[in-house]
Amino acid sequence: MFTKSDFDLFDDPTLAGRMAQIKTVIDPKFEAVTPQLLPILEASGLTFYPHIAKHLRRFKNPPVDTWVAFSENKRSYKALPHFELGLWPDRLFCYFDILDEGKAAVQASITPADLQKLFSQLPSDYLISHDHSVAKMQPATSEAITAVLDRFAQYKHSELVAGRAIMLDSPLLADEAAQLAFIQETFKTLLPIYLPIMAGVGRE
Repeated sequence: MFTKSDFDLFDDPTLAGRMAQIKTVIDPKFEAVTPQLLPILEASGLTFYPHIAKHLRRFKNPPVDTWVAFSENKRSYKALPHFELGLWPDRLFCYFDILDEGKAAVQASITPADLQKLFSQLPSDYLISHDHSVAKMQPATSEAITAVLDRFAQYKHSELVAGRAIMLDSPLLADEAAQLAFIQETFKTLLPIYLPIMAGVGRE
């Protein structure tokens, strides 16, 4: 599992140095934890595929975060709602994402009112955001959920991100069993939101 020292990779200001640590330290951990997470998602009867971020488009600036995504599409993940486990410099995150690439399909398949009903199920310790490229998230209060969903409906490039995070000072980064249970429980809680959204979205 992930430890506090894993986040030291973000202290390296160079692309080559940061990428070397991602490939040798973090990516193997993504590969190791994947078999512990897929059964949680596939309890739905669906098949999910892991996609570890390769950062292939980076030629100068080092990546500011890194992740593994879980999607029903074997070839890619951004065009479909999906799950992510990853690292920002200050947190380990486990999220459900609807990115800009998949937004049109979601909006065509589910009403804003139905989205509101689904996201209102989020427990009080969950977080929500309209932008996957920013680390900061809001607590998923009823007011924040409504604001994010309104923005998702009104603005072309607004996204939907929801889930939980383990902050850098959390004792979970020193307790492998508790950390894994936290991640598994988060994905299990997010799955009932994912399934109705995906019901009308093409999976190919």
